[in-house]
Amino acid sequence: MSHAKEKIRDFVHLPLIQISARMTVFDACKRMRKHEVGSILVTEGKNFVGIFTEADLLNKVVALSDSPGSTSLTKVITRRLLHIDAEASMVAAFLMMHKKNIRHLVVKDNQTIIGVLSIKDVAKYYVQKFSTVK
Repeated sequence: MSHAKEKIRDFVHLPLIQISARMTVFDACKRMRKHEVGSILVTEGKNFVGIFTEADLLNKVVALSDSPGSTSLTKVITRRLLHIDAEASMVAAFLMMHKKNIRHLVVKDNQTIIGVLSIKDVAKYYVQKFSTVK
């Protein structure tokens, strides 16, 4: 019987999906759709300045009747990047997400951002860990 992978790094998808803060919400949504992700890291130059998520789209754009095509990402991103170390356990990630009421968590390896862990990744982990299907 194989054991489920336990470290966050095993669930981070590469390549890192990112977009410039100068772009629009529509641009971000197109890129998120292309890569089939629910969030995208936002950059200014070489620096990460925030994250744009499905929740940001719903709560900060659609609910306010703003146009995704003319709304700059800088106006609606979540600037506080909550993160966890790539070597931490998936359980630790789940507990942090639950405590902070978030669905996306930035993953760092030696202080370098390497990806984003989503609540779907956590669900996949638990399905893998507790699956009895052979």
